[in-house]
Amino acid sequence: MSTEQPSEGQPGVAGVIIEGLYKSFGDNEVLKGIDITVNPGEVVCLIGASGSGKSTLLRCVNRLEDPNAGRIVVGDFEATDPDVNLDAMRRQIGMVFQQFNLFPHLSALENCTITPRRVLKRSREEAEAEALHQLELVGLKHLAERRSAQLSGGQQQRVAIARALTMKPKLMLFDEPTSALDPETVGDVLAIMRDLAQAGMTMIVVTHEMGFAREVADRVVFMDQGVVVEEGAAEQVIGAPSQPRTQDFLRRVLNPLGE
Repeated sequence: MSTEQPSEGQPGVAGVIIEGLYKSFGDNEVLKGIDITVNPGEVVCLIGASGSGKSTLLRCVNRLEDPNAGRIVVGDFEATDPDVNLDAMRRQIGMVFQQFNLFPHLSALENCTITPRRVLKRSREEAEAEALHQLELVGLKHLAERRSAQLSGGQQQRVAIARALTMKPKLMLFDEPTSALDPETVGDVLAIMRDLAQAGMTMIVVTHEMGFAREVADRVVFMDQGVVVEEGAAEQVIGAPSQPRTQDFLRRVLNPLGE
């Protein structure tokens, strides 16, 4: 499986700037002044315990959550500008969730053509051609007519990635895309993400897969209780973390039995 996405430096990728980002839900302050820059074509993995704010950060980038304070820039769009055209901005962002969010009664092909036809106003023929191309890239063209409810979890997640790619995004956001999968299918999804990274797609990935982060990420950001504790090259943060909180987290993740 391989992907044909733009490489770094081409107009098909977008960087992200996050400055002083705060987000609260009632009295619960989830993000406490986050500063992260993702360069065009870069892969940044966000790691940390559940509840550290990683998923909320992703949702703020796509404005699925409204920040309380701070600034987010995605490519040419200032996402936090009150006058930003959110529809236009979101057309440049593909997002893949923990749960697949497919329409269970529709086929894999239909799930991949709805948004291009409705949002980009593509013809049925054009949308289906692109969808079949993306389904082929994720190894599922032969199941294009099968209803998503009849697909395995790993297959559904691969359809969800193909669906996002049919919109030709400049940025891909992945929110723990393998957490709901059976261990045997995790590798298939990670392989597709690895291909995207190698092709130069800008990616922000929330993940607990430390091997993937170490291999694919240009940078790893460790978050804890709504703040960035440590960030740097994957080999540095995962292989030789400098902060005690990062060390403790990785010790628990990499050696859960405490051996």
